[in-house]
Amino acid sequence: MKYDYIVIGGGIIGMTTAREIANRGASVAILDRQSFGNEASRVAGGILSPMRPWIENKDSIALSEKSKTLYTNFIHELKNETGIDSQLIRSGLIITNKAHSQETKIWAKKNKIELIEKINIHYPKLNIPNHSILLPEIFQVRPTLLLNALYKSLQNLQVKLLENSIISHIQIDKNEFKYITLSNHKKIYSNNLIITAGAWSKLVLKSINNEVNIKPIRGQIINLRSNKSIIDKIILDGAYYLIPRHDNNILIGSTMEDVGFINKTTDLAKDQLLQWGYSIIPQLIETKLVSHSAGLRPAASDGKPLIGLVTNFKNIYINSGHFRKGILQAPASAKLLADHLFGEPSFMDIHNFSLEYRNNTKKIA
Repeated sequence: MKYDYIVIGGGIIGMTTAREIANRGASVAILDRQSFGNEASRVAGGILSPMRPWIENKDSIALSEKSKTLYTNFIHELKNETGIDSQLIRSGLIITNKAHSQETKIWAKKNKIELIEKINIHYPKLNIPNHSILLPEIFQVRPTLLLNALYKSLQNLQVKLLENSIISHIQIDKNEFKYITLSNHKKIYSNNLIITAGAWSKLVLKSINNEVNIKPIRGQIINLRSNKSIIDKIILDGAYYLIPRHDNNILIGSTMEDVGFINKTTDLAKDQLLQWGYSIIPQLIETKLVSHSAGLRPAASDGKPLIGLVTNFKNIYINSGHFRKGILQAPASAKLLADHLFGEPSFMDIHNFSLEYRNNTKKIA
């Protein structure tokens, strides 16, 4: 069988992209070198907000804001399709870093974002400074449940799911993709190829394109479990965050480590995350450490994802490089690319995320 699209990479971006395309009537195969959703997507926090929008790339911010408007319907549709509730919750976000709080106040006022300066905390043992602020309209989603829902949705849409599939060759003829060959010598043909391999995207494309500048940045998180509810707000302090779940699990993250493709946890990071958590909520010392995980996040050099046609090819596309915003930006990224593929008007210009645009910008500079 020849598919309309092959998607390489089974994380949040890949599965959301495959689902968006399949929903428009195309035949799709999606593959990954291991189980789907088993890398950075599964160890993500799931905060549906950019951390520092005033310093982030304006195109990336626009993508994030569009995705936030899509999320309610996105989660509702997935639940209707699969019966899986991805736990979209309006938690609100407390910012404790003083400089971050001041910048957020300016940004919120400029963009008419609701902000609360005097926080009424119902948990007297919470240690937050007086300059802390609350953004009450920030949502979170449970990444593991979202990935499970997407997987089941793809099954329902009859998307071909190829897990534990290693690519040995990508066949190109006159700048046009023809097929991929797997390590078991099986060939899979398609009219189009989409790379959504996250931190591994550059490695997938290295034999045919050297312009994709995406590198892995390791992030480590820990999961604690309490026998009672301790906090119902997300807390952000510099690079660290604390996310309470419905089931009294508490996620604490994350690190940002430029260590290449070394995807291992370290005792140093675990201790740093625990000590920060204890300093904010001393009660956490009574909780149980459930897990300690690491993931490699795909960081693009200019701070925004790569979406669109790969330069010099007729039918090879990319949707990658979302760094810490893969969960947040997945619905909008998939829609933007699918709108382009199907020749439909979209909410913003996909060219702003293309490799060609980046190359032209470098030449001008």
